[in-house]
Amino acid sequence: MDKDLFPKKAISHKELSDFLIKAKKDVTSINKFEENEIKDNEEFNDLIKTWTESSQKILLMINNGKKVLTKNKDTKSLMAFGAMGAHINMALQALKATESDQ
Repeated sequence: MDKDLFPKKAISHKELSDFLIKAKKDVTSINKFEENEIKDNEEFNDLIKTWTESSQKILLMINNGKKVLTKNKDTKSLMAFGAMGAHINMALQALKATESDQ
């Protein structure tokens, strides 16, 4: 191999580690990351709030036995509404459990 391909003075692993320790942190990238994280968190919380409100309205309609939901529906459709209501209830309970952990 040609000796000119390699740098005249190489840096050791220890020297590189020392440079990394002494280097200043890039604050701008950290701030952008935190801003994106906050924005994503806010967006998620807004979606959860909207979903919760919609889910509660659906449950009210199912539980009040609105005629629109049950009119001309066969047994399988009515059972599906019941199952959907049960799953929505479980999801809302899971959401409450996660909120109490925070």
